[in-house]
Amino acid sequence: MQIGAPPRRLSDWVIAPMHFNGFAGLPTTKGECVKSPEFSCFGHRWRLLIYPGGDNDSNNGRVAQRLLNETEKCIYVEFKFIIKHPNGSGLDFCRGDDGEISKFTPKSSEAVGVAGPCHGFDNFALRSTLLDYLVDGTLIVEVHMRTNKPGHQSSPFVPENPTFQNMLKDFCNEETADVKFEVGGTVESAKGRRKRAKTPTNTFHAHHFALRWNAPALADMCKPGNVSPTTISNVRPEIFKHLLYYCYGGKIDKDDLQSDAKDIIEAADRFGIVSLKLEAEACYVDNVELTLDNFIEIVTYADSKNLALLKEHCMDFLSSANKIEAAEKVSFDDMPSRLVKDLMVAFARREGEGLSEGGALSTMRVSQLRKLAHEKGLSVDGSREMLIDAIKDDEDGGETEA
Repeated sequence: MQIGAPPRRLSDWVIAPMHFNGFAGLPTTKGECVKSPEFSCFGHRWRLLIYPGGDNDSNNGRVAQRLLNETEKCIYVEFKFIIKHPNGSGLDFCRGDDGEISKFTPKSSEAVGVAGPCHGFDNFALRSTLLDYLVDGTLIVEVHMRTNKPGHQSSPFVPENPTFQNMLKDFCNEETADVKFEVGGTVESAKGRRKRAKTPTNTFHAHHFALRWNAPALADMCKPGNVSPTTISNVRPEIFKHLLYYCYGGKIDKDDLQSDAKDIIEAADRFGIVSLKLEAEACYVDNVELTLDNFIEIVTYADSKNLALLKEHCMDFLSSANKIEAAEKVSFDDMPSRLVKDLMVAFARREGEGLSEGGALSTMRVSQLRKLAHEKGLSVDGSREMLIDAIKDDEDGGETEA
């Protein structure tokens, strides 16, 4: 028995353009929709529903838009809505389900959780924005859809690349190691860093090549073949062991990642293990309990470590909080002034501004910016501003070369 969408290959995109003539004159009463004619795709009948004045749950001034399955059969579909810029020189407006496969249940079924016959957006776009995209008064919405391909014969079994498994076999192998570390002793306390505690000292053996590629700052601290161990202070031995294990391709246990997230972030940041730092940050974001009382403490910590995802999480929390209560409880004098920009971005995103896919970098989510930077071969570490500047510099450089 399969639960959810079966893991099959996706089809090519199918595009169905919908023309809403005289869009500016369509009724703007909330909850009133205009339906497209039926169209066929993947053996199903569909309609595009647009609410020029928004649906009942839409913010004022926002247009709602949904895709409706008109067939009494269930289907899994990935979809997005694209509105091309009229003169081709500006950015296309695009919103989709961010690569997720949506379950469209039969037409007559009721929505249960995230599954239902109709999927879309209560706050698709500002109506004033869409008015700038009209072509001779017509709003042209391209519905892009793709689904799972029909079942195919299973691929022949081929063993996966054994490199990481072989590297893990050499983890902490004293006989083949060419560097060693003495870890422990005095460790500063995490809060305030005033108290110091003694911890047992442990010796770890490693291979310089594994560190050179995965923990460059740590690799710079030691030389292959050096008899004397490199002393590592202010890191607990169990945390250092996690870091080394990760450098050999290992996966840190989820419970350990949750309980030691901040210590792992600290050490990974110190030794240049960027991907582990971001993995621990994501785990911390999932588990941290934000309140107005601890907001300043957490957001300043995020800022100090360039934890852009955590900082975005903090700003999303503050932008959705009761404004009077926030003004009374949050000590804004203790918040660095540079964070005001992040707060304004959170407010803009909450109000539905700049949400087009591929739109302004300034309103993109941190995960989107990191993905874009990674695809361009850029560093994914750093603040929102650092990521945006790096992407812009790369794009400007590409245009210059062209």
